[in-house]
Amino acid sequence: MRIVIAPDKFKGSLTAPEVAARVAEGARRVDPEIEVVAIPVADGGEGTLDAALAAGFERRTARVTGPLGAPVDADFAVRGDEAVVEMARASGLDLVAEGERDASRATSLGTGQLIAAALDAGARRIVLGIGGSASTDGGAGLVQGLGARLLDAEGAPLALGGGALARLARIELDGLDPRLAQAEIVLASDVDNPLTGRFGAAAVFGPQKGASPAEVDALDAALERFVEVLAGHDARLALPAAVAAERPGAGAAGGVGFAALAVLGAERRPGIDVVLEFTGLDARLAGADAVITGEGSLDAQSLMGKTPIGVARAARRAGVPVYAVSGRRLLSDDEVRDAGFAAARALAELEPDPARSMAGASELLTRLSEELVTDLIAAQSAEGATAPGTAPAFDLVLRAERALLAGDDGSPVSRSAEIGVQGGRIVSIAPLGAGLTGARVVELAADEVLLPGLVDTHVHVNEPGRTEWEGFASATRAAAAGGVTTIIDMPLNSIPPTVSVAALDEKRAVAAGQVFVDVGFWGGVIPGNLDELSPMVDAGVFGFKCFLLHSGVDEFPQVTADEMEAAMRVIAERGSLLVVHAEDAHVIDDAPHKGGRDYADFLASRPHEAEDRAIADVIERARRTGARAHVLHLSSADSLAQIAEAKAAGTDLSVETCPHYLTLFAEGVPAGNTAFKCCPPIREDANRDALWQGLLDGVIDYIVSDHSPSTPEMKFKGDGDFELAWGGIASLQLGLPLIWTEARERGIPLERVVEWMSVKPARRAGLATKGRIAIGCAADFAVFAPEASFTVDASALEHRHPVTPYDGRELSGVVRTAYLAGAPIDRDLAQGRLLRVGNE
Repeated sequence: MRIVIAPDKFKGSLTAPEVAARVAEGARRVDPEIEVVAIPVADGGEGTLDAALAAGFERRTARVTGPLGAPVDADFAVRGDEAVVEMARASGLDLVAEGERDASRATSLGTGQLIAAALDAGARRIVLGIGGSASTDGGAGLVQGLGARLLDAEGAPLALGGGALARLARIELDGLDPRLAQAEIVLASDVDNPLTGRFGAAAVFGPQKGASPAEVDALDAALERFVEVLAGHDARLALPAAVAAERPGAGAAGGVGFAALAVLGAERRPGIDVVLEFTGLDARLAGADAVITGEGSLDAQSLMGKTPIGVARAARRAGVPVYAVSGRRLLSDDEVRDAGFAAARALAELEPDPARSMAGASELLTRLSEELVTDLIAAQSAEGATAPGTAPAFDLVLRAERALLAGDDGSPVSRSAEIGVQGGRIVSIAPLGAGLTGARVVELAADEVLLPGLVDTHVHVNEPGRTEWEGFASATRAAAAGGVTTIIDMPLNSIPPTVSVAALDEKRAVAAGQVFVDVGFWGGVIPGNLDELSPMVDAGVFGFKCFLLHSGVDEFPQVTADEMEAAMRVIAERGSLLVVHAEDAHVIDDAPHKGGRDYADFLASRPHEAEDRAIADVIERARRTGARAHVLHLSSADSLAQIAEAKAAGTDLSVETCPHYLTLFAEGVPAGNTAFKCCPPIREDANRDALWQGLLDGVIDYIVSDHSPSTPEMKFKGDGDFELAWGGIASLQLGLPLIWTEARERGIPLERVVEWMSVKPARRAGLATKGRIAIGCAADFAVFAPEASFTVDASALEHRHPVTPYDGRELSGVVRTAYLAGAPIDRDLAQGRLLRVGNE
């Protein structure tokens, strides 16, 4: 029999390695030949270092500044280029005598110094476990320990501790350790609190660190001051200071979470997930007959993602039964079962007195484990169980040296992994080398990255009625070739347009059987169809589109701002979304329209003001109605300020932009080359830079294609006259390499690109299982080679007509394969589905 023992500490009595040893001793009392695999674990707080050492990391020690300024010798752990730093070892509350606790003076300086020591040891990936801190300094000490300087109004170095931040006048970040730029910092934390306010670091955790009510208020104000001064460096921060302060986890460890997110660019992940990863639990579950986990108290807090629940999730993925041991158990039998445990035992069953139970925990736990393993063996014998730990066989297993998996907030994080797929869903994610087995096993090449299938919510398919422009077969083949596995079709350009349930049914009937990726549908808002909106919601549209100026086709007329507001009220009542082509018709009517081959003349006919004024209308009407609103294809960076203000004021507003606005610029458009025409127009190079900054700042939410093809006759109508040619760019197949080519030149990682092109559009459209590589999500993937390159050949593209402004352009990044619901997409086999909201 093989048992994996993966417990956390029993706080106040036994460390995690001691718990594992006592459970193993109890098991061997039953059967000396039993195979025991001991893997002490933790939830990212105290005990994380012990788990790392038990997993084979090497212990290192550094002398650092303790929480109240006295030097302490703090351990950390190193394995290759990875290090584990536990904040409690350098800046922990347990390092301060209870009568000496001082939340205002305590500092996280030693933790920063410990990270610097890990960098000195060659670490390039640092796991920072931040539980058990003594400080409430917002991580000011952390960044000071890494070279930042905090100064008062006279230019003198600020005293240590959160209280001193009230006198902060200036921060100098030039001295930050330059090695941080090449290091990956993983923040192991389960605390969701923001930095300040009634649920912030001072209010929630300050009292246990010795803060009086008055000190809590003063500390909260001091932390706000820290955010205000640090915001002066937003351009070089990983997150703007005000944004980072509101992120879940910013208030963890007295605000160290805030500094780690904003200054160090840390990736926050659930502590137990991080620990289980570096201990290799998933791989070591192969062939196990049972898992035993536990912690001091199995209670409601455990259900919030503490160690036993994380271990139970891993065991369930591997098909291995899991049992819990604890000092006390406060969960009901139903709660134990619902949490995934086959059974749970507590020391209190053997010794009800808490004091004696803690004092005798070692022998009690050995006895309890002996009883548990005896029962386990007897139960298996009675059931005739054979190989209960045999790993399940999957439909598909993908093995990748680099996969962009969903982090705790859904954003992509880079990991090596094996992905198990069953029934079109992701059902297992394990470290590379875990040995998942499947009917089909695919190993990605060394230069390939596994991405979630991209999601494009702005595609004009044009069928039925204008299939000579594009159609479902050609558009979805183009999508698949570009790594896009889900699109949402726009309601106009088809005949009839999708402005009623009858028209929606007709479009679905035409699309059925000829889509190569999954396809959803927008409804349309036009004058006089308010009564059709609610029935279309019931029929499964993902939201509604309207125009504030002529749409380009007479079948889909524009609405006034008042008509848009009336539609918003209906849409708000149904919880749907309104997406708006926001250009003001009056501004464009009043602009000069000279026509001709000079692109500058066309640009003058669609001024920034047209977008800016229309977006102001969208914001105001959304504010009045409480509707969820979305601005399509933003091209004018002049609108970023009003968009940011609206979001900050609580308006439920999102914004997209498109590859052509991020990769092309007006000064580079050749005279008479109407392949570059789109509406709104491609604007100036400086405007393009501002749009990129809007993405980085989070003002613009995501990137989609606005794939809007037409026949060559329409696209080149007027022999180079920009006024007469059709305004639309076909780029569905090229979006990812276009954006990646530009992003990498700007130093933007692939993870951000995938967040903008997959995670965020899926989230806004309500595609709950799309856009992420996570257990339970659709097994939609793109295999991408980011270092490969190719030259665009318009004649080789999958969309219907060989027209693109990118013809002949060399791009970085090649999509080599796409998978839909766990099957490779075959351009000769239409395997896509027609989606409805809530039915993926």
